[in-house]
Amino acid sequence: MSQYPVAPQIPLKLSSDNHKLDFDSVRALVVILNQHVNAIIEDAGSIKALKLKCTSRLKIQAQEFLEFSEHSVLSNLYWGIESIEVAAWAKDKAWRLENSERMLQVPASLDENGVTLGMDNTLLVCCAYFYLSVVEGIRKNEWQVAMHFLQALLVSPRLVYTEFAPGICQDLFPLFVRQKISKPRVSPVTFQELNDEMIDEMIRWISRIYKPWLMYYHIMSRGDFAQGSGGCDDLSSADDHLQYTMVKKSRSVESQTSCEFRDGQTYYGIKKIHFQEKVNNSKNDDKTVPFSENSCTIEDASISNMKCLKDMLAESHSNSPVSMHSPNNSDFASVCEEEQDSLSSLRTGALHRDEEKMEVVNQHGSVSWNLAAPCSKSKKESVLSTLQASSHQMQRDLSEIKVIECFSRSFSTSFCDIDVSKLSSRKMDPLDEHVDSDEKLQTHQYIGSLALKNYQLSRTLQRKSYSRMKKSSSCRTDLPNRRYPLLEENVHIEQIGILEKIITKMCFAEELVNGGEDYIVEVNKIYKILSSKSELKYSILKDMILDQLLAAFSSSKEETVVRTSLAILSTIAATNKTAIEEIKNKGLQLYDLATALKRNVHEAVVLIYLISPSPAEIKTLELLPFLVELVCTFSRNYKVELTSFLLTPPAASLMIIEILVSAFDYETNSMHLAAISSPRVLSGLLQVPRKDNKEEMISLASILVKCMRFDGKCRKYVAEFSLVDPFVALLWSSQKRFTNAALEFFHELLRIPRSQGISLLEQIQKQGSINNMCALFLLTQNSEPEHKLLAAHLLLQLEVLEGSSTKSMYREEAVVALFESLSCEEMPATQASCSFILANLGGTFSWMGEPYTMPWMVKKTGLTLPQHRNLIKNFDFSDPCLQDVGVDVWCSKTAQRIVHIGAPVFQALEKGLKCKSKRVSRDCLTAIAWLGCELVKGPDELRNSACEIILHTVEQYVHPGLELEERLLACLCIYNYTSGRGMNKIINLSEGVRESLRRLSNITWMAEELLKVADYFQPDKWRISCVHSQILEVGDRSSGAVTALIYYKGQLCGGYADGSIKVWDIKGHTATLLHVVKEHKKAVTCFSLYEPGDCLLSGSSDRTIKMWQMHKRNLECIEVIPTKESVKCMDSWGELIFAITKSHKLKAIDVSRKCKDVFKNKRVKCIKVTAHGKLYAGCSDSSIQEMMITNNRHHEIKAPSKSWIQSKPICSVSVYKDWLYCSSFVVEGSKMKDWRRSIGPQISIVPDKGGSILAMEVVEDFIYLHCSKSMSSLQIWLRGTQHKVGRLSAGSKITCLLSANEMIVCGTETGVLKGWIPL
Repeated sequence: MSQYPVAPQIPLKLSSDNHKLDFDSVRALVVILNQHVNAIIEDAGSIKALKLKCTSRLKIQAQEFLEFSEHSVLSNLYWGIESIEVAAWAKDKAWRLENSERMLQVPASLDENGVTLGMDNTLLVCCAYFYLSVVEGIRKNEWQVAMHFLQALLVSPRLVYTEFAPGICQDLFPLFVRQKISKPRVSPVTFQELNDEMIDEMIRWISRIYKPWLMYYHIMSRGDFAQGSGGCDDLSSADDHLQYTMVKKSRSVESQTSCEFRDGQTYYGIKKIHFQEKVNNSKNDDKTVPFSENSCTIEDASISNMKCLKDMLAESHSNSPVSMHSPNNSDFASVCEEEQDSLSSLRTGALHRDEEKMEVVNQHGSVSWNLAAPCSKSKKESVLSTLQASSHQMQRDLSEIKVIECFSRSFSTSFCDIDVSKLSSRKMDPLDEHVDSDEKLQTHQYIGSLALKNYQLSRTLQRKSYSRMKKSSSCRTDLPNRRYPLLEENVHIEQIGILEKIITKMCFAEELVNGGEDYIVEVNKIYKILSSKSELKYSILKDMILDQLLAAFSSSKEETVVRTSLAILSTIAATNKTAIEEIKNKGLQLYDLATALKRNVHEAVVLIYLISPSPAEIKTLELLPFLVELVCTFSRNYKVELTSFLLTPPAASLMIIEILVSAFDYETNSMHLAAISSPRVLSGLLQVPRKDNKEEMISLASILVKCMRFDGKCRKYVAEFSLVDPFVALLWSSQKRFTNAALEFFHELLRIPRSQGISLLEQIQKQGSINNMCALFLLTQNSEPEHKLLAAHLLLQLEVLEGSSTKSMYREEAVVALFESLSCEEMPATQASCSFILANLGGTFSWMGEPYTMPWMVKKTGLTLPQHRNLIKNFDFSDPCLQDVGVDVWCSKTAQRIVHIGAPVFQALEKGLKCKSKRVSRDCLTAIAWLGCELVKGPDELRNSACEIILHTVEQYVHPGLELEERLLACLCIYNYTSGRGMNKIINLSEGVRESLRRLSNITWMAEELLKVADYFQPDKWRISCVHSQILEVGDRSSGAVTALIYYKGQLCGGYADGSIKVWDIKGHTATLLHVVKEHKKAVTCFSLYEPGDCLLSGSSDRTIKMWQMHKRNLECIEVIPTKESVKCMDSWGELIFAITKSHKLKAIDVSRKCKDVFKNKRVKCIKVTAHGKLYAGCSDSSIQEMMITNNRHHEIKAPSKSWIQSKPICSVSVYKDWLYCSSFVVEGSKMKDWRRSIGPQISIVPDKGGSILAMEVVEDFIYLHCSKSMSSLQIWLRGTQHKVGRLSAGSKITCLLSANEMIVCGTETGVLKGWIPL
């Protein structure tokens, strides 16, 4: 019910609607409507209340199916309303209002008779238009406010006057009385006499009758004045100026274009499309003024549209004038072009988005587009006769030029856009439904031609007017230009033919269903032709094509139609950059394209890529799984069809994947890389790029490089299955980004085992060895420093593969480029890259891409024991690549081509050794080591020269405190560079170097050989430094005492009382906790290395032994071995595990995990297994048992003490070289053969203060003792002289002890780790 008092119904006598409204009446309406809108804008509370009223009505009803497009409409309405409240007081008001307007245009374009998510579209459309009026109110565009307000009233008057603007009815009632109520009434009608239905009728009538005149006066007020003053959107400027304009233009306008439908409502335009044009407001800002007309059948409407377009193009290409009045001189043509531009701007001002279809009402009945016809006439005759009559009437009314301008614009537009199929179906005889499609097509073509003739007539009269203006302003006349070359004429004819075919096909949906590659190419051709034209009519047609395609994409249920429409849009966008922005402006949303892609409409991905969304937008769409699936399944079949596209769906997917794996932070990129690093996806990616498409190749190269860096397993697959020739072709390109991509790809791909790397180089060589080397030679001279290195690296490898022993220009250039970069300290990144290349140029890599030149060289030093190898980080010495026999040959060839340069090479390497960067100095040491393997075979003169340069610097790397691998490489370098006549250089080695070599003699035979030479020259020049320096103190009290220590894979692993295992990375004086695992339920009591599988064993009080492996530098438990008792001590040999239980029983666990007793009659306290397969067990009765593991033979090498003497259990057994040490209350030591002969111990050490010895560690010069009388300190004894030389304090009770790489490490009951090295 209405909120107003209801009087008895009094029939209204309504006057005729067909009369002209004066400007004052229209202006009064504009003022009233703006007052209501301004009242809302000026009060923040009103805006919030209005928003609440609108949003409270947006309640989605339950539906069986949920369409995204419908949900998007509701979302646009909601957020469009939300944005207005913020925009009203925001600094970036213009941008926010424009954004809000775009969102509101989506619901405003709905069909009012439809339903969206269970809600009547009337509600949504009304809300959208009312809020559009608020947007324009904030912009101060008063005429546009009135336009949108009237449209909202026309859609749902009751909603507006009851909810949005309650007082609007009373304010509009005087206008209604003045214009609508007939005079014969006895007494004037009052507002209280009207009921709800009458109020609705009043509001609808006001909207219908005022809206066209509102548009007209708005256009007239902007027409001439806009050129001088920038437009007059405000009422004050429009009022004064319009008085002058109306006199100048015309005293009356006799007709308005409209089309009346169903319920008597009047709607502007006929077919609903998304179309936007720019007009200038009073501030000269670009404002989008959209119009969206009511929907109609695409097939029928497009026929007339396309035919009209074809006629326009035919006119454009015709050799004869359009009419007898058409001018031929160039000056006049330019004037006409300017007039065309002014008409287009006037037209766009009149065509507003989502306006209702106008009813053609002529006061004199001259133009009435009533398509209803007598039943005796056929549909075609009825339509054509009506249109002919309308055309004749229109020509008679074109007497005044200014009136004709306004009328012809609306008339031609309406004819071009009219949906004849719907109009003609009303009030027709049912028999007319049998009219065939050919007759329909002829009807549409005739309508289009007739509209074009009307358009040509108006243009003719305009030209006559401008001709008179031209003659009055100038007496000069140019000769007509009659040159029409035959070639241009043929081109025009060909273009018209193409246009005619495409237009005909676009009119029917079945063409989109059956459209193939030729069809798509034809549509693209017509769009190119239209794009080359600057006139308004061609722009309209371009928009029409895009609108048809977008409509097919958004509304069609046929998958083929959607695919073809997207394929055409993608082709147009790929060949015309401006089309991309036009498609964006027409409201195409990324989310819609993403939804289509997720429904396997693969053509959508091309348009997504061409729109160029930001990486964040792409990530939000969550497209990666669908892109991967597209690449894996679609790329194999896609090459059969549509191969002429500039961009295929797999290729677009490839380029979007490149963005996803490179544009974000490390974690996000890694997450995306994990999704594409499988062989299945890599196989699909390798098939995507087309042979000669370099853009696709560099995208593929970028992705493959990142995949290989992320997961080394990808490298093996890429090396095996990728084609080399497309990437080689990139090296020959003149564009740096192509060559750079190829260099990075080959640099990463060649990080494989050397034999496979040589095979890959041979494939590159087959593509043209001379050309490749020439291209790389040029790149070393012209590239940036980083890529110059990569080019020199690849060039030198190809030159080595050539095997030429003669002097080569390429070789010289490559070597010089590498060593120049190594000496460049100003560019640390370049220097680091260069040192890495040199370190591995003569070596090898693992399949994971890790440089394995250093472990390959370390193996040459004789490093064989597992406990020594596990002191080195990140290397798997069981990797087959370290057994590659091709590495030695390659190393020799490469070194020969480098060392012949002479001293400059070693001077650069010596400079790199002194670099502050640890990475650079380490790599230079590796390069010196593998060059020395070839240098030792060369002449003494060159070797001595190199030794003079680098020996002093290399010496510094043998001292304790450095990584074991660095000490070993330094020892190898000294051995190679001082060989032959250079051995006298060892005389000059410092005492510290000789002492360090002595400490290394237990690990490598090379150090022992060097010591023999030193002893030969100076046998008595030795010293022992007893000073120890603390380098480590780190811990965490939360896990309790440290109960076990071991080095595994170069990391220090500590077992704790709470059952956790912590992994520490020790670098110099710093320790970093890498990770913590807690699999044991009780304290971890011991560790041991298990050679099969290169595993780590941990024993615990929870009666289990767990087996661990390092996977991606994390400990992972791979097996749990249960035991009957707690495990106290453990060691292994081969596949056997030896464990001492809580009851002091020694158990042997085989590969089948069966357990058996060893030394059944002995209580075992400690064990030690040697590399020769011997087990030594210290027992509680002070005896030592020896067992040959291979044959299980036992031998007692130390007898137990007498029963009447106090028991002295053996608490610790240690083996150093060929000596065996044991400790109880004293330390005894002898050579193993002497123990077997029962000869007394050669050394005996009694610790201070007495007490038992709990733990013992033996190194080259020292014996470290942990005694029960001094639980928080270690005693230091000289191994050779058995003198105590000092003590080390741990600060709290010591619970475990470990020696490794000359460092002594202890764990305490407080969870602290402390470490010292001898200086």
